[in-house]
Amino acid sequence: MKVVLLGATGKVGAPVRDELLHRGHQVTAVVRDASKLPPESDSLRHHPGDVFQPDVLASVLPRADAVVCSVALRDPAQGERSPVDLMSGVARAAADARVRLVTLGGAGSLKVATGVDLVDTPEFPEVAKPESLGFREALHWLRDSAPAGLTWTMVSPPVSIEPDEPRTGTYRVLIDELVVGEDGRSRISAADLAVAVVDEVEQSRHPNARFAVGY
Repeated sequence: MKVVLLGATGKVGAPVRDELLHRGHQVTAVVRDASKLPPESDSLRHHPGDVFQPDVLASVLPRADAVVCSVALRDPAQGERSPVDLMSGVARAAADARVRLVTLGGAGSLKVATGVDLVDTPEFPEVAKPESLGFREALHWLRDSAPAGLTWTMVSPPVSIEPDEPRTGTYRVLIDELVVGEDGRSRISAADLAVAVVDEVEQSRHPNARFAVGY
């Protein structure tokens, strides 16, 4: 498959990039700083640009089978841009290009055992609230206002994404609920989160829906 990857050098984006390449897909990586990417090859193409600019997306999406959005907005370089700004722009560009969208979303909008969203629990860290509330709003936007004809999926991680833990190729899935292991922890390795994302790219098991992953 030909996949456009937005945010291909981040904590999650880099493992997604590597998983896509490992499985033989052709990846066009749209990033602000291409120097952080591996060298270009037959399988990896660099496309420096700002994913918030419609002309950047319009220049790469028509040649793709899918677009994966893994853009972190805590980076100060993103300024006041919001998850809804991000999601609406990417979704509209994907719809115009007739390309399927698989996007990462936050854990904050997932339901916990008490039936409330994680972001609304008393122990949720204040520093993470703005981005989590923004991605909850972005999810609502996709559900209520996604462009006609767009097929989208949002993948929400557990509380902890562990960059140094190994790839096992295993994970569990729940619909709109936080995944918590038998040990009471909500976690996954970044590599296995990437496995879940690429599985969805390949198999499209959750069209026009959001699902959660974890161990």
